[in-house]
This record gives sequence, structure tokens and C-alpha cells, in this order.
Amino acid sequence: MTKAGPALLSIGDICEETGLSADLIRVWERRYGFPQPVRLPSGHRRYRRGDLHQLRLMAEAVAQGHRPGLVVRATEAELRKLLLPQENPRVETLFRAVAAMDTDRMRSLLKEGLTQLGWKAFLQQVVSPLLDRVGMAWADGSIGIHHEHLVTEVLEDGLRELRLEFRVAPAQGLVLLCTLPGERHRLGLLMAALAYEAQGVRTELLGVDLPVASIAAAARTLKVASVAVSLSIQSSGEPTRRLLMDLKERLPAGCRLLIGGQGATRTRKVEGIERMAGLEVM
Repeated sequence: MTKAGPALLSIGDICEETGLSADLIRVWERRYGFPQPVRLPSGHRRYRRGDLHQLRLMAEAVAQGHRPGLVVRATEAELRKLLLPQENPRVETLFRAVAAMDTDRMRSLLKEGLTQLGWKAFLQQVVSPLLDRVGMAWADGSIGIHHEHLVTEVLEDGLRELRLEFRVAPAQGLVLLCTLPGERHRLGLLMAALAYEAQGVRTELLGVDLPVASIAAAARTLKVASVAVSLSIQSSGEPTRRLLMDLKERLPAGCRLLIGGQGATRTRKVEGIERMAGLEVM
């Protein structure tokens, strides 16, 4: 959908443009009064294009872990402050390379940051805030989805290479890393794998968007000690909780089930499922 498109958008258009689910948008309508749809004579909802920009900023703020009640009531200026509370010169330099689609420059700057900071501070002070910066720029329309995809690919390449370097150390245990059906965010998995490998714990990356039965079958075949599931904000809530309960029932006896990522804190606790905090792997 381009900016020159129709003034009124369907809920499908809104979901495609923002990454928000239809259920979440309707919850915001009922609970907070925004967005307020236009009702067509047919009874169908349509949303104003003018609300799309605000919704994209809101989606980024929620993805960073800010409370929906705060996000919905915030002005555009307040949302920008939530998204980027302070300027990060290293990240801004990287962002300029992203905007120019200069992959050589991006890789050089990332390597420099890793060398100077070490892997953990690199992820916390460079990778995570860079993704936030790119997300905000996408939300305000200053870059396109192609920029976001490009930086994701560059980061994934770098994290894979770094993870393999840590495999030189003797490994202890085995952790299976994956995401649930419908969840296609891969960077969280790679960062968790890196954190485990840095501590001498071997990982197997099963990948994204997997049926629960397939995850459990792989856990049995590989005889893993733990299964760690990465949850983005889009995969949180009651449907995710039910999938996790199903997965827990299917796992072999003694196999731990762990969840991490921004969606983990927004999914109600399930007995026997442990939560990881940031890069503090378990």
C-alpha cells in the first residue's frame, strides 16, 4: 500500500502496514478508543489513512515493551521519545549506512563495535538500539521495508559467524532454539544462541514458524536438555500461551521449556515454563 492509496483502509491493510494483529487493534478500539473506525453502510470498518502513521509508531513502542495504555495515549512527540530516549552516536552512524543501503559500511561498523565492546555489550548497545532506530524510521516513513530487510540480513550473517567462533570451546549440554507457528522473527533466536554458545552451551537452531509437534519431535530425537522459544510482541497473548502449554505436554520428561523475547513478559505465566531475562540465558 502506498501513500497515494485510498483515504480509508481495511483492517487487513492496517495489519499489513503495522505488523499489529487484528485482535490487538480491536482491543485498543474497545479499551482506549483509538483508532476510531469509520462504519460503511455495509457495516464494515474502515480506518483513516491519517491514523496509520500513529499506529506504526505505537506498534514500534509496544514492540519495545512499553505498556499499551501509555502508548495509545501518547502524542507523536512522546512516542518518539519513548522509542529513542537518548541519541547514540554509534547507532546513528550505522543508521546512515542503513539508509544509504551501504552493506560494506554496515559490516565494517558492526565489526568495529564488536571488537571494541565485546559480544554482550555489542548486542545491548549496538544491535538492539539499531533495530529500534530502524523500526522508528520505518514507522515515520523515512526508510522503506527494504532497508529493514537489508539490515536484518546483514545482522543475521554477522551473528551466525560470531556464534560459530564460540563453538571452538568445549560445549556443555544442548539447547534447542526455535519459534512457534506464525512467528517469523529470527534475530532473537540468533542472539540467544550466541549468548548460550558464549557460555559453553551448545545450541541447535531449529528456526522459525514451526508446528508444536515438530518441535517436540526434534527435542526427542536430539535428546536436548532444554527447549528455548523466542517470542516477539506479535506472538504474545492467550493463543501463544495455549501453544506453549501444548508444547510442554509433548516434550520428553525432564526437558525444560524456556521462553524469552519481548513477547515473553506479555504472556501469562504457565507452571513449569521458565522465562529468560534479556541475554541472561538459563
